[in-house]
Amino acid sequence: MWQDYVEATHPSVVAMDTWLSTLVVFERLHQEGETEDLFEAAAAGDLWDSGDETTPIKPIYSNPDVYELRRKALKKALRFYHTEPLVLTTSLVALHRHIKTGAESQQREIDHAVKRYEDGAAVSWRRSP
Repeated sequence: MWQDYVEATHPSVVAMDTWLSTLVVFERLHQEGETEDLFEAAAAGDLWDSGDETTPIKPIYSNPDVYELRRKALKKALRFYHTEPLVLTTSLVALHRHIKTGAESQQREIDHAVKRYEDGAAVSWRRSP
């Protein structure tokens, strides 16, 4: 089961959502379905790090543990960050998402995902009103 802790107003999240909204309906639904399949496989524990650029999941930060889900959508490299906090024994928590554009910006996105982890852990993953 997934719990959402993504900051919907973050520019990178807005950019991904905007890009998806520009796709024709069939293509958008197809891409959303592919992403949902990736999330379901992660929740079921069916993904593993293959150690190369094709891996669908990669641990990208430790203490706290943050994982990156990867997929290609058309010519875009989509990245989704999540954690598996011990206090939520049956949930994975979505922290952040973006379209990858380069190594330097990638590190800023990872840093933001870690910040989301820290913010969420501090309030036991409850969203503020």
